[in-house]
Amino acid sequence: MKILHTADWHIGTFDGPEKDGVNLRALDTQRCLEAMVEKARKEKPELVLISGDIFHLGKTWSDRCCNEVVLAMRIIGELAAVSENVIVMRGTPNHDGEGPFKVLKAHFAAYSNVWVVTEPEVINTAYADVAVLPGFDAGVFRAQFPGLGKDEENGAISKELGNIVMGMRLQCRPGKPAILMAHYTVPGCNMESGQSQMLMQFEPVVPLESLESADYDLVALGHIHRPQTLKNIRNAFYSGSINANNFNDEGQERGFWIHESLLFDTWNWDSTFHKTPYREFLTYHFTDADVTAIIQGKTDEVATNYWRWNGSIREKIVRVLYECSAEKKKAFNTSLLKNAMYADGAFWVAGVTPERITESANRENMSEDTDPEENLRTYLEEKGFADADAERLILKARPIIMEAMADDASGAFFGLFTPIEIEVENYRTYAEEKFNFEDIQFCTINGANGVGKSSLFMDAIMDCLFEQPREGYLFGENKRPTWLRNDESVRSGHIAFTFSLGQHVYRVVRSRQKSGKITLNLSEMVGGAWENRSGKNTNDTQNEIEKILGIDSMTFKSCALIMQDQYGLFLQAKKEERMAVLGNLLGLGIYAEMEKISKEIFSDKKRLSDSKKNNMELLGKNILAAGRPLEELEEINRSIAVVEGQLKEKNLELQSNMVLLTTKKEAQERRNKLLEGISILEQKKAATEQNRESERQVIADCDVLISQETEISQKAERYHLLEQRAGELSRGATLYTQTSELDRINQDIVVAESELQLNQKKREESDGQLRQLESRTDAEHIREKAALYSSKKSELDSMYLKRQEYDAAVRRKESAAYAYDSKKAFFNEQDRALNTEESSLRKRTELLSDSGCIDIENAGCRFLADAIQAKKELEAMPERRARLGKERETALSGLKEKLDAEQEAVKAVEYSQEAMEALKVECTTLKRYEEELAKLQADEQHIALLKASIENIQSNIAKAEERLCKLKREAERLTEEREKYKEDYISYHQAMNEMETLKSWLEKERELPVVRERRANAIRRIADLEQQLTELEAEIADKQEQADAEAGATAGMDELVVKKDDLSGAVKLLTDRIKELQVKTGRLEEKAAEIKKMQANIQVLQKEVNELSVDVADYENLRMAFSQDGIPHQIVRTILPKLSDTANSILGQMTGGQLGVDFRTEKILNSNKKEKVALDIFIEEYGKTSLPYLSKSGGEKVKASLSVILALAEIKSSKAGIQFGMLFIDEPPFLDSEGIQAYCDALETIRLRYPGIKIMAITHDPTMKARFPQNLDIIKTENGSKVIY
Repeated sequence: MKILHTADWHIGTFDGPEKDGVNLRALDTQRCLEAMVEKARKEKPELVLISGDIFHLGKTWSDRCCNEVVLAMRIIGELAAVSENVIVMRGTPNHDGEGPFKVLKAHFAAYSNVWVVTEPEVINTAYADVAVLPGFDAGVFRAQFPGLGKDEENGAISKELGNIVMGMRLQCRPGKPAILMAHYTVPGCNMESGQSQMLMQFEPVVPLESLESADYDLVALGHIHRPQTLKNIRNAFYSGSINANNFNDEGQERGFWIHESLLFDTWNWDSTFHKTPYREFLTYHFTDADVTAIIQGKTDEVATNYWRWNGSIREKIVRVLYECSAEKKKAFNTSLLKNAMYADGAFWVAGVTPERITESANRENMSEDTDPEENLRTYLEEKGFADADAERLILKARPIIMEAMADDASGAFFGLFTPIEIEVENYRTYAEEKFNFEDIQFCTINGANGVGKSSLFMDAIMDCLFEQPREGYLFGENKRPTWLRNDESVRSGHIAFTFSLGQHVYRVVRSRQKSGKITLNLSEMVGGAWENRSGKNTNDTQNEIEKILGIDSMTFKSCALIMQDQYGLFLQAKKEERMAVLGNLLGLGIYAEMEKISKEIFSDKKRLSDSKKNNMELLGKNILAAGRPLEELEEINRSIAVVEGQLKEKNLELQSNMVLLTTKKEAQERRNKLLEGISILEQKKAATEQNRESERQVIADCDVLISQETEISQKAERYHLLEQRAGELSRGATLYTQTSELDRINQDIVVAESELQLNQKKREESDGQLRQLESRTDAEHIREKAALYSSKKSELDSMYLKRQEYDAAVRRKESAAYAYDSKKAFFNEQDRALNTEESSLRKRTELLSDSGCIDIENAGCRFLADAIQAKKELEAMPERRARLGKERETALSGLKEKLDAEQEAVKAVEYSQEAMEALKVECTTLKRYEEELAKLQADEQHIALLKASIENIQSNIAKAEERLCKLKREAERLTEEREKYKEDYISYHQAMNEMETLKSWLEKERELPVVRERRANAIRRIADLEQQLTELEAEIADKQEQADAEAGATAGMDELVVKKDDLSGAVKLLTDRIKELQVKTGRLEEKAAEIKKMQANIQVLQKEVNELSVDVADYENLRMAFSQDGIPHQIVRTILPKLSDTANSILGQMTGGQLGVDFRTEKILNSNKKEKVALDIFIEEYGKTSLPYLSKSGGEKVKASLSVILALAEIKSSKAGIQFGMLFIDEPPFLDSEGIQAYCDALETIRLRYPGIKIMAITHDPTMKARFPQNLDIIKTENGSKVIY
């Protein structure tokens, strides 16, 4: 079986050259992947394992990212075509994002031999079982492990990863090779930098013990880019990255593994690493001499020395790191060097960057206590400003200095910062706790891991003042505040911290709801009562708190409150951040305010200057764009004279044409009026003819009706006879149709019959229910058992009361036992401390016998004096032991007596758990009879109700039968009486139907007189209309004769209209042309005047710009002077010798003079490629070369960090402004016994130098605990953590 093992493709774009819009470094990765596919085609592996980080950026989803996903799908598809199984595992979320992997899953869902895995699972193949452990976000586990620090969280996640590794191994089939794929660090691996990763507090790891116990047959890993075989785990490999990505990869091979199982042995592998055509990285380190040579024009000589002699630069990604002085850096033209490197074949020059810039500075007379104006004067003299320029700058700086000093918060608050009280509710492991610091001087804080030592005395103070939780985020996965106690019943929590600052006492109270809602209050004790000092909102109140403190959280954590995971906070900070911390310690924040004001003024002046320059440029462009208006004006005047002559000729011709056209138009208007009159007369004639025809039709209609007069008279007479007969029959017909009473009675009969049937049915149902209920025979048995249950229940209630009495006695006994055991443990701890102290004293006195000193009693050597003091303390040891024994006997005897009494009290309570359990069982058995009794009683009540209901139903049935008989008799009587009037009803309706058909003849009878009159009127009207038609025809003929005469006078009018339009158009064109020329004349005159005005404005603006240029340069110089790299930098440099001396004194005590720290200032380039002053720290070891802080071992780094922290605390305590009256410190890791003693000596030294300071140290070491006169113990109870003092 062959397995191809690859990982860390990092498909994506990197900084580098582009061609036709394509990132060439992305093509490098593509070539490496294609080379791997080609090798797979030849080897044809059964398994391809891709162990995470397919992509480079996980949260980018754009056209570019689409191309990256397409490439990944192509490569995976080609691998699937040449192998039987391909497993693609997701890596860390910041590389393998959710979006791209959803696309991969969807694409390969149809592939039977490709798995895309994003969650832990075991994949069973025909060749092996593969346990897949993808990388995933730590946030997945935070809900399970809330309230942990970063180190504790990493440890918890690592443990969980170990459990998953073991669990998946159990899911693998016996007899099949078991393979683990994972994308995590394994302790002992070789990192990219060459260091070995051994500790889990820096990131989650897969624990070695889990891998050893699981004993997988092959471990195929991703995440570490250096390809390697792990020495401490069988068959464990990192494939490394497929291509080199950055300068961390310099000098390392890149490629993939092919593991082939040995013949007849499926449990071991013949593993071969195959290199890909990866792009190499190369770094050149230039010295000051190399930079000098390039400045002097000897670039070719430097190039020959470094790469031309062997061509090492060709097709590589290169960079240059150099060191030189600040002056040479300014003169160093890096572009010339880059051009030379490209000319010699470099693929890409990543940068030419300073590694170290040396500088010299005059420290004379500058300090944080000196007046800012004097410091500015000294600074300007150092920088070589002329006296006049310096005085001008100082004059401009004075209002800036005054404004900054007026706004300076640190000037308003000063004195000793001393903690008074901390109070919490539902905070981390604490349900409720309050602690007063009044008696604290030199104290240890003791307790098991996780009980809340640092939570109350460190985290609570930081969260109350700044709310910067140790987790690095304020809300967890469920949007719940991280510091709120992990209990579903908790709805809110709060922290209250009271402290004094000089003569003032303040209290900060911060609370959070479960939903995240915040309340923040700041109060000051005035006259024995709290007065509110909060702002309008939370942000304003937070600003007010920080204004009172005068420092930021990093400075607070660097000097006063030192957590275990923050020993390197100052030393591991960026170089430029260290300078900021020192500046805050020295109270140099006022210079930052001056820099801000200077920058704002500079920006305003620069903006105004740029605006005026832009205006000048715009005016110049406008003048050029205006051209030569005076010359254009002369030419236009000449054109106007020519056009005016042409216009005069056309106007004369137009006037002549208009006279002729007017005459013909008048004739046309007269003819049109005549034709219009004729049209109106013709319309009148047509209307008259139509009226004549209408009257003739009226005569015809009247003649028709008159011809029917005889028939109309007969029909009308018949109608009147029928009308008389219907009146006689109407009474009988009416009596016959009145049936409403009979209908109502018939309806009542139907209703009565329905009610009778319903009652009979109800009677039958009730009888059935009654028979069923009366058939029950177990009633007496149920009553007996229910009475027995009631008796047993009373006995059980009495037993419960006795149990409560018993539990209270047991709790009192346990409390007495805990008090006795705690006191006994306390004295045992005192015994161990005395033993440790006695052992230490004996070692110190050994020097008296080995010193060789002649006169020991009078020796002035510090070590012999310490040994003599130790001897005296050793001689007093028996007395101390006796005193401790007596105290032990006295304290324990009383507690033992109380414990014995409580034990007897427990026995005195007569309580039996067995009897109580028996009663519970018996009551449980009998409980059902109580329910049966209730049901029996309900049935008896139901029987009584049913009997009453049956009697009522029977009564209703009798009433319904009687009413039904009465209704039927009344219906028969009404039916007989109705039949008497049937004949009248029929005759009446026959007469009415015939009358309906004769109604129209009655109407015609009434119309006959009206019709005769209408016919006579129509005859008269026709005669009048005939006369009107004769008159209209004569008038029409007269008007037509006049219109014909006018038609001859309008001949030729159309030609005159066309000519008039042509002449009018020509006149308009000429008039418009004159207007256009006149407008141009006005514009040119305005333009000429505007040019003259703009020229004058340019002269004014130029003068203003010259004045502003001086201001811009001056305020930029002031900004630089007040910036971190100016006066504050020089002041910080003056404090470095004291910081170095104090830190080295403490470190020397810890290490016996073997280690020291060296502070060096230098200039570096920030992200904006601008120079910035930074502070670098080296650790010096006796007899060895000084090395940077980060290169040393854990114990050495902790000792160095501790010495610097204590030195910073001492410097802060000795400076003006706010001094810390507290030093709360967690136990440093990696200290040996001598280091612990030196650590305690350093803390005691600070206490002796500053008697008012409160020092509290968290520890687990009994030796260290013995050095402190005060001790606190933190314990965990059912109601949260508690403090025992």
